[in-house]
Amino acid sequence: VNKARLWTSSLRRTNETASFIKHPVIDMGNGETWSQMSHRVYRNLDEIFAGEYEGLTYAEVKERFKDEAFLREVDKIGYRYPRGESYFDIISRLDPLVHELESYREPT
Repeated sequence: VNKARLWTSSLRRTNETASFIKHPVIDMGNGETWSQMSHRVYRNLDEIFAGEYEGLTYAEVKERFKDEAFLREVDKIGYRYPRGESYFDIISRLDPLVHELESYREPT
């Protein structure tokens, strides 16, 4: 039996989605059990933080903040939202988590 965990961001919608995933308890033998797909929340998996523009659609940003929208179009990966993040920031945020997840082993 392969053990499995469920890793999600801390966003409400991901946790709501995760609530529909079953967590069957598996008999591992020797009186031990394992709860499949136990939920673990990692803030590092959250989507990009748009800072001052959080909650706005791209269309709204483009309409209200034309200069910022242009800067984002020119350099999408390097553009940092005012008081927010860039995609380079997300890469830096995810890198240690990816290494952790790759090396993570559940106790047997």
